[in-house]
Amino acid sequence: MDKHKKLTETENLNIVDIDNPELEENLEKQDSVIQEQIKPWHKRKFKKVMSVIGLSLLAGIMFGIAARFVFKYSDGIISKIFGLSVKYDNVQGLPPDGAQPQPTTGNDKSGNPSGDPNSDPFEVKIGQNPSNQGQNPGPSGNDGKNAESYLATVENLNRVSDMVSRCLVTVNSITRVVNWMGDNIEQTDSTVGVAIAETPTELFILTYYDKVSSADRIEIAFPSGNTNVVTIYNHDENYNLAVLSIAKQALKVDDLNAVLIPEIGDSDEIYAGMPIVGVGRIDGSKELVDYGYVTSNGYVEYLTDASIELFTTNLLHSGSEEGIVADLDGKVVGIINRHLGTSVKADINKCMKTASIIKIAEKLCNGGNMVYCGINLEDVPLWVLRENELENGIYVNSVEASSPASDAGIRKGDFIIAVNDIRISTVKEYTDFLMTAAENTPIKVDLYRSSKASDNMLSVTVRPINRNN
Repeated sequence: MDKHKKLTETENLNIVDIDNPELEENLEKQDSVIQEQIKPWHKRKFKKVMSVIGLSLLAGIMFGIAARFVFKYSDGIISKIFGLSVKYDNVQGLPPDGAQPQPTTGNDKSGNPSGDPNSDPFEVKIGQNPSNQGQNPGPSGNDGKNAESYLATVENLNRVSDMVSRCLVTVNSITRVVNWMGDNIEQTDSTVGVAIAETPTELFILTYYDKVSSADRIEIAFPSGNTNVVTIYNHDENYNLAVLSIAKQALKVDDLNAVLIPEIGDSDEIYAGMPIVGVGRIDGSKELVDYGYVTSNGYVEYLTDASIELFTTNLLHSGSEEGIVADLDGKVVGIINRHLGTSVKADINKCMKTASIIKIAEKLCNGGNMVYCGINLEDVPLWVLRENELENGIYVNSVEASSPASDAGIRKGDFIIAVNDIRISTVKEYTDFLMTAAENTPIKVDLYRSSKASDNMLSVTVRPINRNN
């Protein structure tokens, strides 16, 4: 009850106070005083902020002007100090102040692609690219020179191929056979021969041994159509090479003059990408003249008692082509082969390097024969030699049964270190030594045998025989 009474009195008091005019006047006075105190503070703060912004802008403008003057008038001094020859305001490629950039095409100083000062500098024309003009003129203006260069290249290739073709003759291998009716007939198998050497009385032709080994008669056919019977003068089955000889007095003067002895190039200097000319026959009869390049180099084919280096080309390959390969100077650097190169893909044209066969060809032309020991060898990398504590040597892959090497006690897995006290590091060195060896002449061979329990070094004596026996 008391609480309710007090609350009512309080409410009445508040109502009275609000309706009191004096009280309302006092409140308005107090509010105006407060407003007067607040407004000056806001004005002072706004003026302070604006003054800071103004001073900052003024300082930035003054700093920019000062920097511009310093940069402008100190440029010469900086250029001299640092060795600069071009001023910053005139950097090459930038237009001067106020100038409009103009496109430049070729040597046209007007900036117009067409060269006409009245034409639109950005006019598009079919077949013309302003950005490339002056950089890639194309065939225009050089038609004559390009054509002359092309014709000169073709003429040089034709000259080389004609010259190399004169080194070749057709070798006909004639065999007597009985046909299905029981008649005796002659069957002809043709291949190519290369005129490699001559004496005052003899002309020597190098050809493939497997094509003439079983012939009953061998004939050489010249471009004139004339033929002459020849005989096998010497051969080496290991290299599949045969040398044919013909007496010069049996030849007609025109046929003799038509044959050219080729110049032998340095096949050790060939490289992948080297341009070459191939001349020969396809299937023994169809003439082959092809231009290409060396595709790879460095293949080695290991033969009995020998090795031969090969290279590959992109020349036409059918598996039966035969002939020679020359460089662009007409020097012979290789002979196309059909049997060697088992480590190379079968559908790739392979050639024997002339450096690998020139010595054997000379030996055959001089009536000599390679000796036979019966060892299949292989070059070995340096790390293999080091593992066996060797400084040099070649590896014995296998030894043919009943061969001079087998009789002397050489075994598979041995390393040949020296022959007749001459150090041997490659199979080629071993082959070169055998070029000078004679039949039945003892050869001292120093071996390393890793399977021996005590001393691994031993020496044996090999008595080689004639390879053609």
